[in-house]
Amino acid sequence: MAGGGGWSASRYFCTASRGLEPLLREEVNLKLSATQVEQLSGKVFFTADADLKKLRSLKCAERLFLLVKKLPPIQIARHKGKVIHILQTYVIGESSDWLNIVAKWKSLQDLNKEEECTSNTTGTGLKRPAQQESGETRKRSKLELDEPPMTDFYESPTGQHDAQSVIQGSQQSKSPIQTPSSDELLNSEGQGAASSMNFRVSCRCSGKVAKMFTSQVYVHLSDIHCVVGIPIVRLPLASRDYIKSAGLRSTVAWAMAYLADIKAGSLVLDPMCGLGTILLEAAKEWPNAYYHGVDNTASQLQMASANVCFAKLTSNIDLMRASVTELPLLTESMNVVICDIPFGKKFKISQDMKTIMPYILKEMVRVLSIGGTLVLLLSQELSLQMQQWQKLQSPPNNKGNLTAQQNTDTSPKELGSDPEENIGVQHVSVEKGQSDAETQIFAFLVPKGIFQVSLGVTEASIHKYKKIQIS
Repeated sequence: MAGGGGWSASRYFCTASRGLEPLLREEVNLKLSATQVEQLSGKVFFTADADLKKLRSLKCAERLFLLVKKLPPIQIARHKGKVIHILQTYVIGESSDWLNIVAKWKSLQDLNKEEECTSNTTGTGLKRPAQQESGETRKRSKLELDEPPMTDFYESPTGQHDAQSVIQGSQQSKSPIQTPSSDELLNSEGQGAASSMNFRVSCRCSGKVAKMFTSQVYVHLSDIHCVVGIPIVRLPLASRDYIKSAGLRSTVAWAMAYLADIKAGSLVLDPMCGLGTILLEAAKEWPNAYYHGVDNTASQLQMASANVCFAKLTSNIDLMRASVTELPLLTESMNVVICDIPFGKKFKISQDMKTIMPYILKEMVRVLSIGGTLVLLLSQELSLQMQQWQKLQSPPNNKGNLTAQQNTDTSPKELGSDPEENIGVQHVSVEKGQSDAETQIFAFLVPKGIFQVSLGVTEASIHKYKKIQIS
């Protein structure tokens, strides 16, 4: 089958952060009109005849691979004495299996050469700052934590990657690999236990060696399947070239924006924008909307401004300094409110987030229009608390208006002793008898889904709500 650009349909797969697989599946269907889409834990497989530009447009994926083979799991227990031979036979297989795949991979690489040559320059043609490169290196290593290791990609003696050299290299690699005999393992008394030891082998290339191998073969063995693939692009798709200083994981930020139902002309607000990652992802994907970022920390806003300028989105994104509990915006003026609620790990929080969360929500709901969407990224603890408040929801006071008593002091204190540690919330005094404040808010919000996501070492939840009119 050939696409409009003369491409033949091929089988691909993408890796994804835990919890984002359903959203990646939807994105693959929408952007690539893919067929035979299969979702598994950490991966989405699909067939598409899209060109390289469309393949690289996937924003919910960590990495993109051309699928070599997907097989049932290896039954190692039945052949313990021939593990190495079985692995080589199973993974490498017949030479003919690789010919078409590597030919397709080469055609993709030919189109990718020009982009690879300019990968170290910005859109203005200037070399990226050293600190940005090191930051991206750290980001890439972080993204790789969730992925299985890769084995080396074989290179011909001439340095050219072609189908035949790949096959020859893989076949030649069989001979030097030998399993030690039982006599070698039992070379001294008391070491008999060594014969039952198993080792998981991982290989990665870095430095000068990495430059010799322009790509690597990806092999993932699990109890579910055996997957072999070749990465199509050198850097992960999740490594955005338009973000100068990374904040929230880019794939999660995109997923939040995707769930927010942003449309052309929408007014979108992030009331605790931090470095602006969510706004950047949203503005890149939905450029015909209008974006507003608010934060009460000067240093965060400064870095967010630098990110906006670097991404050339100054005409799409406005930034202002204000508290999330006193937003300088008109009531029901925003179509979308989207926010990564701080977990209290990166910045200090002097008040319990459970205590101040109702007042944050109150202001978010106030500026959100009827029918608008609220999307929040929450810690697991706060997610459970929000669900509890939802169950205990009470009707609003004062004919449908939210009520919450705040400190009437004309000069409210900022959170934390250091202004740079402020997360954008002004001090709120909580008195007895205000228990309804937590539940009144949810009378205006209809839950539309909770999505569990992984942030690497931290688990989180994305909550989606729609605001309704109260009669």
